[in-house]
Amino acid sequence: MNSADSTPSRLFLLLLLILFGSLSFFFVLPFLQAVLLAGLLAYLVYPVNRRLTPRLGRSVGPTVTMFATITVIVVPLLFILSAAVSQAATLLQGAELPDSEAFDAFSQEQLGTNAPTVETLAELVSNAVQTGIGGLLGNIGGILGGISAFLVGAFIFLFTLFFLLRDGDKFIAWLRAVVPLDTETTDELFERTNDLLWAAVIGNVIVAAVQAILTVLGFLVIGFDNLIFWGVATFTLSLLPVIGASIVWIPAVVYLVFVGSIPEAVGLLIYGSLIISGSDNIIRPLAMERGAKLNSGVLILSIFGGVAVFGFVGLFVGPVVIGLTKTIIELLADERADPRSS
Repeated sequence: MNSADSTPSRLFLLLLLILFGSLSFFFVLPFLQAVLLAGLLAYLVYPVNRRLTPRLGRSVGPTVTMFATITVIVVPLLFILSAAVSQAATLLQGAELPDSEAFDAFSQEQLGTNAPTVETLAELVSNAVQTGIGGLLGNIGGILGGISAFLVGAFIFLFTLFFLLRDGDKFIAWLRAVVPLDTETTDELFERTNDLLWAAVIGNVIVAAVQAILTVLGFLVIGFDNLIFWGVATFTLSLLPVIGASIVWIPAVVYLVFVGSIPEAVGLLIYGSLIISGSDNIIRPLAMERGAKLNSGVLILSIFGGVAVFGFVGLFVGPVVIGLTKTIIELLADERADPRSS
């Protein structure tokens, strides 16, 4: 094919790529969360699969890895979440209100005569719960209709997880072959992507898990119940930068003050400040040493923006997307500064 014919042909192929690429994206879009979650989980357990596959075979190894992952990670997580939801309901139903007179006096002293009383707050909470239950019952048809969507999503998740474990190395090799970059730039891009994934998936989980364990231990010593709920809440909130575990233990300190447990409140305040929140300053830099070292403001934007677009999976996907954008900009700047690239 001569050069005169190659330009129209290339433009036509690009138009076809845009057309079919857009269609493919819209095909995947309804199951994007399931696909992304499968990708993150495949990345997490890939070292195990890499050791099992040579011994068990290319199909049996990923199958064993997948079922082991579901047994060891997914099923326990579902049980923990179920217990946390149950304990949250128990906590709402049996929460001990602070002494009414003491709370009202403190509230009026701080906020004036129009400050809310215990009865007012209790009524607001009760109305909110009733409204939520009413809305839940009103949408029961939608919930039942969502069961089939959940089953389809679960199938997509398992299907994607298996084939990523089995053919993930082939997919990476294909990407390396089709990316129109030189070998050095391609290697650096893949290396930085791996670092971002490690920091977002493994580093964040380590930090959140440590803070959740420390919070549960502190609450256990004080005598709080529903520890599974507090652990799950702390773990989830610790995935968010700046906010972290403090949004759990600080309200607990305030609650202890209101119910008159001053020694416990002081102890939790010291423990939370020095141990729980202080651990973040030590563990996070170590756990996320391989990350892109994003600015804190950009990191917060990437996480909340990721959650808004991708749901819960966006906690991990958001920083990777923003980090890759930063990486690509840096690679372009390096290429422009390199005289050999001209």
